[in-house]
Amino acid sequence: MTLNGFASINATKILSEKYKEFSFNPLGKTGLLISEVGFGGYKIDIRSPLNRDALKKALLSGINLIDTSSNYTDGNSEILIGEVLSEIVNANLLSRDSVVVVTKGGCLQGQNYDLSQERKEEGSPFLELVEIKKGFEYCIHPEFIEDQIKRSLDRLKLKSIDVYLLQEPEYYLKWAKNKNTDKETARSKCYARIKKAFEYLEKEVQKGRIKYYGISSNTFSSDPDEYYFISLERLINIANEISPFNHFSVIEFPLNLIEKDAVLKRNQSNNMTLLELAENKNMGVLISRPLNAKFNNKLIKLAKPIVPAVPTKEIINTELENIHILEKTIFQKLKLLGNAEILSEIKNNLFVFEELNDNWLNFEDTFDWKTKLNQYYLPRFHYYKNYIKNNSLKNEEFEMDLFSCTFKIGKLFSLISAYWDNEYSNFTASIKAELVVQVPELVNTAKLSNMAIRALRSTKGSTAVLVGMTHIPYVTDVVNELKIHVSKDFNWNKVNITVN
Repeated sequence: MTLNGFASINATKILSEKYKEFSFNPLGKTGLLISEVGFGGYKIDIRSPLNRDALKKALLSGINLIDTSSNYTDGNSEILIGEVLSEIVNANLLSRDSVVVVTKGGCLQGQNYDLSQERKEEGSPFLELVEIKKGFEYCIHPEFIEDQIKRSLDRLKLKSIDVYLLQEPEYYLKWAKNKNTDKETARSKCYARIKKAFEYLEKEVQKGRIKYYGISSNTFSSDPDEYYFISLERLINIANEISPFNHFSVIEFPLNLIEKDAVLKRNQSNNMTLLELAENKNMGVLISRPLNAKFNNKLIKLAKPIVPAVPTKEIINTELENIHILEKTIFQKLKLLGNAEILSEIKNNLFVFEELNDNWLNFEDTFDWKTKLNQYYLPRFHYYKNYIKNNSLKNEEFEMDLFSCTFKIGKLFSLISAYWDNEYSNFTASIKAELVVQVPELVNTAKLSNMAIRALRSTKGSTAVLVGMTHIPYVTDVVNELKIHVSKDFNWNKVNITVN
């Protein structure tokens, strides 16, 4: 069943009165009231019951803003949102018009990328399409937007979308720079494409498929002379050229305790910061990546990882030595079997001692380790497991050795992950300690993640903070945080976190 209607000012006002224990903010000139924290749909997936339960819990706890995109988990984020929202509304637990749904378009990955390749083969590629890299293209041409809005509506089970955002138009600038296009020419073409998209989105408003539109960009707060800079002021002027009654109403960008340019860098005209200009123009402001900062091309997660049991270096090294002994036993038995193909497969895809023995302590942090684990070790490991499962070696004792090795390697990966998570936990503890000294009003905040969210909730000009809540405990944590009243006077000049 497809849900009718948009979010309405009256319905969001009624919801805010029902949940008086925490604050709702007007979403810029839309007038819609939204919870100070929104449900970020970046990682949620229809295939996860835990994600489903978390979203349901959030909506029934008063969080009435959902943010997603056509490319989040390859459309599965939108599908999950559609399923849960339909279930709750049809059960009369919540009204459709009390929930604000935001989605985005522009990035072609996964299914959209496959669709693009099919159209190319048929001789009708999407117009003004640019390839960022293999498997990733970008397009905001009206023809593509029309297609994407329809697909998003189908996945979301909605007749209309409250806010539709063009996702990261700076991707066009990145493509242009790689083509050695001079900056001013690239910018001129980029804004021309955005204007064409805005003109089309006004038509979508008239059709009733969207109510408002905006831009999500990671470069709103960059230096104005930086090649990838997207100017909010120029976007506002473009919208006003189209109509003084335009529906360009919402922007989304990163802001966190490390990346502070949106509140400190005066990169707009009249010596304004991005947030000051947005507030001056009555724009709705959605804050992304509150807990995932980027610094010198490194990810810094502003949340303490959960580490059930912390292994010592000695425990891990002992486990490695046990694996080494087993690897040597397996290698000798393989030689006796005389099967060169199996010997090569097992050695290349299973054995890890030589690679990890002297190197497991040399990763930069838990994210560096997990990147290597997910992109290199685990694919080989799972390939090997499938290989021995599907290729009988006709030697029961040897097969038991192989399965034992599988178990030990899986355990080793978990131990190394726990070690690096604990190292990162110590790092987050040091950040938390610095914040308590720098911002004494945060001293009673239990967790670093709550500190990060509290700072953004307390920031003048911020409408809502988008937090990924993939499990119910995260939702509960956020709901408890929302019950704490804050004033919009956070002093970002005090924050100076040490990052090596």
